[in-house]
Amino acid sequence: MVADARFKNRGFTLIELMIGIAVAGVLLALAVPSFQNLMANNALRSSTADLITAVNTARAQAVNLRVNVTLEETGSSWSDGWRIKYGPGTVETDQTFSPSGSVTVTQASGSGALVFTPSGMMSAGATFEICDDRTGESGRQIKVGLFGTVENTAITCS
Repeated sequence: MVADARFKNRGFTLIELMIGIAVAGVLLALAVPSFQNLMANNALRSSTADLITAVNTARAQAVNLRVNVTLEETGSSWSDGWRIKYGPGTVETDQTFSPSGSVTVTQASGSGALVFTPSGMMSAGATFEICDDRTGESGRQIKVGLFGTVENTAITCS
């Protein structure tokens, strides 16, 4: 029997394999920085959404439960996380949140914890700045008004 020439060459040569690996390496070198930037943007967006959710939840629960509800940092700063703390006599359990990735949350104005009264108001407003470790990138500024209204604006982080 004579072997058919079509079935003689099966598989890849070493040169074809090396070219394939080189092309994959170039594609990965281009994709990794974009992916890291995407992950950092998602962490910033997620942390901003968590803080806004915590403010809105604290205000709504204060009105619904007719008790003071406090939003406070969990550690030495807001970058360590924050907690919704319910007043005495409620069956609700405290809820905690923490920033994602390398995101930092700082309270630019206001005096520490936000205390929502049963009317849904606070004694003073507060402003938070949410940034990550990338210099010159966009961050978010969250302003919480006396009535619990939230303004979310873009800022440039330093």
